[in-house]
Amino acid sequence: MSDVTQPKRGGTPRGASAKGGGLREVARRAGVSVTTASHALNGVGRVGADTRERVLAVAAEIGYRANPNARGLRGARTGLLGLTHRTAVEGGITDIEYFVKIVNAATWTAMAHDYSLVLVPPSLDGRPFDTLPLDGTIVIDPLTDDPLLTRLSGMGVPVVTTGRDLSRKDAFPWVDNELSTCAVAALDHLAATGARRIGLLTGSTGQSYDEDAARAYRDWCARTGNPVLMDRAEPGTDSTEAAHRLLARPDRPDALYVVMEKFGFATLAVCRELGLRVPEDVQIVVGADGEFARSARPALTALDLAPEEIGKQAAELLIGLVQDPARAGADPGHRLVQATLLPRDSTRPAA
Repeated sequence: MSDVTQPKRGGTPRGASAKGGGLREVARRAGVSVTTASHALNGVGRVGADTRERVLAVAAEIGYRANPNARGLRGARTGLLGLTHRTAVEGGITDIEYFVKIVNAATWTAMAHDYSLVLVPPSLDGRPFDTLPLDGTIVIDPLTDDPLLTRLSGMGVPVVTTGRDLSRKDAFPWVDNELSTCAVAALDHLAATGARRIGLLTGSTGQSYDEDAARAYRDWCARTGNPVLMDRAEPGTDSTEAAHRLLARPDRPDALYVVMEKFGFATLAVCRELGLRVPEDVQIVVGADGEFARSARPALTALDLAPEEIGKQAAELLIGLVQDPARAGADPGHRLVQATLLPRDSTRPAA
């Protein structure tokens, strides 16, 4: 049996503020009708942007949270969890298999605990979340100083992230790989094959997987004496440009660790363009395994980041916070999931 609390009659409405303000108070302070206030809070009807922002600001000030489905009392649970992918803000999910596996595992875990999980469109201001009666939300790959996390925190919605907001890495519960260790494993593997000029191709999103890899790479180069040969793909640009810059250098790398699976596709294309053989001239390791890495020719050595385990643990952590909100203050909840290096034909055997 689930311990999900069912709505009961009576008590303080969930949409009422502990500071003494309900929908009518929001409307009064914002200088609008109750209907306009309701439409602004729920994202329906014809409400001007200035009016909507004024209503939302008043609601936040007095602690009013809209509950469009009127599904219970303050503190009651609806059995509905959300999940959103922050990278989609920049024009598409980067590693689709990784995302799908996280979603599947989180969904099945939620169902096993009598919760439902829904995908929520990503938004920098968090507006889709204003109109959904969610008990909690999983945010995949948050941005640095992510405004969505700020918004959800202000609404009192429990949040778990996969990956970390680097500006507030201890402020929210998270599940992640030890990506610095992952990068070192990839770099050590390439060094063991005899590579001497190992480069890094990563992104510039400011998300934790990019920055963890860059930091680990610089530290590894300083420790081993490897020259720093690094480039970043800018958000919204073709990563082949960054791959080309690296591989067309006079001191080009003889091996590359590329953080994203799609960067591996770009790197192979540039190698073909420049007449470089893989792995004879350039070895490649990608930082996330997927169908492309497995089916590429040659197949790409990759890191299995165990996304199913990440999704499972993220859902379990979130459900625990929903059922016991006091845990959020006592133990932020940080969980690390082990990754595995999968050697394939894009790298040579160890020397």
